[in-house]
Formats: sequence, structure tokens, C-alpha cells
Amino acid sequence: MQLLDWPFLDALQAGALAALCISFAADAFTRRDRMVGWLALACFLVSLRHGALALGVQADLNPHLVDRAQSLLMAFGFLALCAAFTQLFQGHIPKRFPRWVALALIPNFLRNLVLPHPSLGDTWMHNTSNLVYLVGCGCIIYWTYRARQEGDPLGRRLFLGFLGVTLPVVVELAAFSLFDLKIRLSGFSLLILALAIGSAWQWLVVSVLESRIQLAESEREGWQSLVPGHTFRTDCAEPAMEALFGATWADQVKAASDLTLLGADGNSYRVQSRVLQGQERLGWYDRDEASQPSHRDFLSGWTVALGMDHPGESDRVLALLHAWGAEVEPWGTVPPREGPYPSVLLWAREPSILAVWREGNLLRRRPRWIQIGGPATEGPHARLETGASGDQLRQALEELLSRH
Repeated sequence: MQLLDWPFLDALQAGALAALCISFAADAFTRRDRMVGWLALACFLVSLRHGALALGVQADLNPHLVDRAQSLLMAFGFLALCAAFTQLFQGHIPKRFPRWVALALIPNFLRNLVLPHPSLGDTWMHNTSNLVYLVGCGCIIYWTYRARQEGDPLGRRLFLGFLGVTLPVVVELAAFSLFDLKIRLSGFSLLILALAIGSAWQWLVVSVLESRIQLAESEREGWQSLVPGHTFRTDCAEPAMEALFGATWADQVKAASDLTLLGADGNSYRVQSRVLQGQERLGWYDRDEASQPSHRDFLSGWTVALGMDHPGESDRVLALLHAWGAEVEPWGTVPPREGPYPSVLLWAREPSILAVWREGNLLRRRPRWIQIGGPATEGPHARLETGASGDQLRQALEELLSRH
């Protein structure tokens, strides 16, 4: 039973490598990727090599001319493959490695361009060229192993595969040098190797892009948390924006980068945005304090008693009350048993002391009061946590004084 003829194998390798070359070339041109470009060139040159071998047998061309052409194409293809590996493992393979291989292949160029075929010099230079291929493959295997040992992701994925596909190349060279047998299998090796490199490279590119996307998302969330206001995007649903500014808020934001909008709560908001993509925008908004009514003297005419035992916190609250125009009476830690009582009491002690003041009757309840810290208790009073901000204290006072 006769197996596949060698011309058919050459034609098969030529066609497969040509198809792979077109795919790699399109990808390299689209993404401006040098490594994939060198790999596409290597596939193209080795495809021409096997095409020349198949055509030489079928068209009865001069065998010596065909041998010279295929040998030169093989040499240039190997140089392109070395350049691709240099781009693939930039931190491990020296940049001058393709130049070293080119210098070592000078005997091959002289053999095919100058020396007659066959001759003694031709035979020795051919064996020298085969040795260069073997040494070059050995160096690539070594550097790939080094990359694998140092944790390079491509080294881990490609080392065993490259070690396996090098075997047909060694068999082809050894068969010719030792037994003068021509077994053209290196095209299959390059085909498998190119597919492995291409898929591993694509995996690496996708992994890097995904990690960059995750980093960008984390950075975006970090910057969002630092923006002094609420953030939004017009290309996403924003229930808070729609509830505050109405259903047409996105159109209003797209009309101007910086504007002031009136919210449904009656307050004015400064809205600042920048172009995201196309007509879509992203930005942030916060209350326009300049347009809000002044809170500076809202306690003018009111008397506020202060019952706090922490000196630093007491001084801070005292300064705020004076800034708001209140007349402050320091009570310390014990409330008086008889009046006259102040308008409001700020109490940071045990709330059970003021148990009688929780009644709903104003005449018996005495002054309004705000419990600061301590356990939560029922009653008509307000309550704030210890260390509440000035805005929280102001809002609590405004709400408490507006009840009666």
C-alpha cells in the first residue's frame, strides 16, 4: 500500500501555511503587532518553500534550481521565526539573535548562490547550515525553558509544545545529513508551532486587556468615591437623577457641560459633565450652596443649653452655636430643677435623667432637646450620634424648632 506522495504532502503544507499566513497578516495589520507580523512572514516563506518543492516535481523543473530556491526560502523563513521569538520573549531572548543566525547562515547563502551543485563544498556547507538550524532551535528551547522557570505565562504554555514540534525538524535534518533522504516535514512543525504561538499570544493579549479593564474599573470607582458629589452617566439608567430632575434630565445635561438644575426637593444643584463617547456624557452634581438660603443666623433669638462633659466636643459645638447666632447656657452635667428653661437643650449625658421631658405636653415637657449619643429612647426629642457633623446638627435643630 503506497502512502501519501511527497509532492502531495508539500502541497498540503504549502496551502495550510498560506491560509495561516493570511490570517496572521490580517491580524498583524489590524493591531500593528510585530510578533504576529514576523510569524506571518515565516509562514509565507515556508509556504513558498513547500510550494516550490511541489511545483518542481510536477513541472519537471531543474532539481538543482528547485533545491537552491527551497533552501534559501527555508533560511529566510527560519530568520523570520527567530525574529518572532525575539518579540515573543523580549526579556529572555537577545534582540540580536536573528542577526547572529543570519551571520551563521552565510555558508548556506554562498552554497545556493555561488557554489555548483553537487560538489564537496556544497555538501559541507549544507551540513553546516543544518547544524545552524539545530543550534538555533536548541537556543530557542533553552530560552523558552528559562522563561518558563521564571514564571513567564507564554513560556509555561509553549515550552513543551515547542519541544515536541522540534522533533520533526531534527528528523528531517538527520535523515538528509546521515542517509541522504529528503523528508519534508518541517512545514507541519511550523504549522503546529504557529497555531500554538498565535493562540497563546491571543490569550495573553486578552488577559492583559481584561486586567487593564479591571484596573480601570477599580480606578474609576476610586475616583467616583472621591468626587465631591453624586456621579452619573447619560448612557445608563439613573433612577436618582430621574427622581430629582425629571425624565428629561439626560437631554438637559447633553445640552450644556455646566449648568444649574432645580431639583424636586426645591434645592438648586450644580451639574458638571464631560463627553464620554458620541453625545453621551458623564459627570457629577451637588447642591449649589451659594443659591441656598443662609443658615448663619438661623438661631438668632433662641437660647440653647449645652450639657456636655467632653471639653473638646463641647467647645466645638459651642463655636457652632455662636456662629448660628444662639445664646448659649452651659449646663454642665446636671440640669436645673426649675426654670426658666432655654429654647433647646443639647444633652450628651445619660438620657434617663431627662425622662420626665419625654411627655407630649409642652408645658410639662419643658424645652425641646437633642440627645447626643447614648441609647436610643422613645420620645419627642431628636437624637444624634456622638461627633455629629455641623450639617447634621444644623438639620436636627432646624427640624426640631420647626415643630411648634
